[in-house]
Amino acid sequence: MHRVYLCLILFCVSACAQSHNQAGWKKVFQNDETGKAVYGDKLELIAAVRMGYPVRIGWGSNRIEHVAEAEFLSIFEGEVFGQIETIIGQAPRIDQDSVKIRFRQENHWTKIAGTNGYTTAIMSHYLQDSIVGGGVDRYAATTWYVCYPQDHSEISPRPLWREGSPNWEEWMQEN
Repeated sequence: MHRVYLCLILFCVSACAQSHNQAGWKKVFQNDETGKAVYGDKLELIAAVRMGYPVRIGWGSNRIEHVAEAEFLSIFEGEVFGQIETIIGQAPRIDQDSVKIRFRQENHWTKIAGTNGYTTAIMSHYLQDSIVGGGVDRYAATTWYVCYPQDHSEISPRPLWREGSPNWEEWMQEN
């Protein structure tokens, strides 16, 4: 009977360990427009960024939801900022009983979102090489996803800034 319990315990521990270390995309953090955490752990997101894992950001407005790869990530004063790759602008429409998204053929658009709720976007008219919109400070909810590799590490990586930077000693004392 003890062997049955032992086998059951080992099976449960093994299953828990596997589920904790699953590969693939995982929602790790979500902030509201004020930067308040509504899901997950910002430190897990920061560790994933420092490990170089791919990150996606998700947001919504005007009845539409978007998810995009964060192509450029920054950690600044304990906040993560993700910038998406520039895309051809979109124009969502509802025409009578039809829902569609068309290209804004002359516009390129990009966005930066932060875990503190900050977000900004900019739109350019690429044929005229001019800014036509955005550049305004806004605040919005953002969801953050990380793609973990099959053998992802559970270590807590060190900051990427150089030793001797203004916050280095403070970080060393905390860790």
